[in-house]
Amino acid sequence: MAKKEPLIGGKGKQVWTGRPSVSVFYVLYGIISLVVIVVLVGLEFLAGDTGVGKVIFPKSIVLSALRIPYPVEVGTAILVIIVYLAKVGQLALLRARHKYELREDGLYVDSGILNLQNTFVAPMAFSDARLEMPVSLRLLRRGNIIVDSNDNRHFRLLLIENPMTVQDLIRRTLGHPVVRVESPGPP
Repeated sequence: MAKKEPLIGGKGKQVWTGRPSVSVFYVLYGIISLVVIVVLVGLEFLAGDTGVGKVIFPKSIVLSALRIPYPVEVGTAILVIIVYLAKVGQLALLRARHKYELREDGLYVDSGILNLQNTFVAPMAFSDARLEMPVSLRLLRRGNIIVDSNDNRHFRLLLIENPMTVQDLIRRTLGHPVVRVESPGPP
């Protein structure tokens, strides 16, 4: 039985795959939103007990047959929730738009949802993998990795979980490519 040759253009063994890690930001922004709601609504309740505050922060308003209790406080809570949901949507789009795959033969960077852009960084084109970890991301154990190529292209891998480990994998895989040596056939 003849030995099967790999397909031309086939991808090598997978080393690492990832997407922007945004789940921790959902929780963080949710906690911040709840704190903002509690503080603002609390201040509105306190201000509503003063003379001028009773006019600005009424305990209820009546529209036709509908009575709305604490309209300013409810409006504040709704506004903060809308801002939170907008941020969650933005993070979800960021995660959906980016996919990273490190294989023995190179790094594949996919971006886009409808208009997909697939970029390949071969080990021969690899220059360096830099790590950006500002304090805000360091506290959450996230980082951005910038992969540089010899032709001055830069590829950003955003919000990577355990970025130092991934950076090391990229450097080891692309900095020391796998080379196949074929033995000469029979004379």
